[in-house]
Amino acid sequence: MMQPKSFIAYAPRGGGLLCAMTYFAYGDDVAGWFVGLKDYAYPSAYFRIENFFSSGDKHFYATDGSDVYGGWRHDYATSKPGLDPPLPVDDDLCHRLDKLEDAFAAEWLVFRDDPRFAAEEVVYAADDLPTGDVVVHHARLAKFDRAKPVWTYYSPGFNDEVLSYMAPRWPLDYGAE
Repeated sequence: MMQPKSFIAYAPRGGGLLCAMTYFAYGDDVAGWFVGLKDYAYPSAYFRIENFFSSGDKHFYATDGSDVYGGWRHDYATSKPGLDPPLPVDDDLCHRLDKLEDAFAAEWLVFRDDPRFAAEEVVYAADDLPTGDVVVHHARLAKFDRAKPVWTYYSPGFNDEVLSYMAPRWPLDYGAE
């Protein structure tokens, strides 16, 4: 199994966490999970980009929120992304995606309903950094490239073509034209 890859963007003088995503190769596909800022909220979804590593037509399937068992409800590769009825997600993939999100979120993110969130807000405030309903573990910010206005973290081996494909299509503000 391929080691998961991840990307996180954080605006220290703006909206805070802009997006966080993690993925793994799944045959010719890419599958993973993302969360990010959209109109002052933090929607998340599991995703699968069908035929990402092949010449076939690509489909950018996503769930409603983190409901992987509810099926693929959107295809962001099309102009009308809603899928009715939803397409089922393979059971093995459901379990892998669920574990992927849990591991990534535990390592990198803290959500407002987490008891640790208040402590994160205190250290963010001490550094005069913005927070939202989701924050990066403050100690992890040291791993970010801070050379530009938006700080970024790329895991080793991250394929930037995945982000380049997703960013203009996903339902997040990050990368929207």
